[in-house]
Amino acid sequence: MFKKQRKSAVDLTDLAIAVLVLGIAVSIGANILIGLRNSRVTDLGTYNVVNDSMAVTGEGTAMSTQWVSSTTADCYNASSGEFIDAPNYTIAVDANWGVGTITMDTASVYNGSTVNCTYSVYNTSDVQYTLPDDAAAGLAEYGNWFDIIVIVGVAAVILSLIFMAFGRRGGNTSY
Repeated sequence: MFKKQRKSAVDLTDLAIAVLVLGIAVSIGANILIGLRNSRVTDLGTYNVVNDSMAVTGEGTAMSTQWVSSTTADCYNASSGEFIDAPNYTIAVDANWGVGTITMDTASVYNGSTVNCTYSVYNTSDVQYTLPDDAAAGLAEYGNWFDIIVIVGVAAVILSLIFMAFGRRGGNTSY
């Protein structure tokens, strides 16, 4: 007695699951590296940013260099060179990203004027910072390919389902 068997298309479900697991692992790895980078930033050495020129207002102005290490600065009026006392302004630093914001007291005569400030920042060129930062950036580049891999995987699964539904015309015979 002859029995006909259909040849089914390759099942790509395992591939789709593998791509999904790989994407999740890469995303988790990048987040861990960014967390490691940010947690080690306070272990780095510091240096001074000298005469950072900015127009300071009562709403606050971001300092040009990230990872500000202190909430104090020496600020001078850019036009007159006059020293500005600390009660005229405040500095706040975002603990997660180290962005410093300087806010001038709205009652101050210096509100809205351009000032030159010297302040301290962490040295992010240190290998303790750059190694996890570069690794996280490299993993983030995988995200560009992840969309393409997912689209190709979905197309392969759809084609696989079509081939399994219709099969092939000349199946194998077995005894």
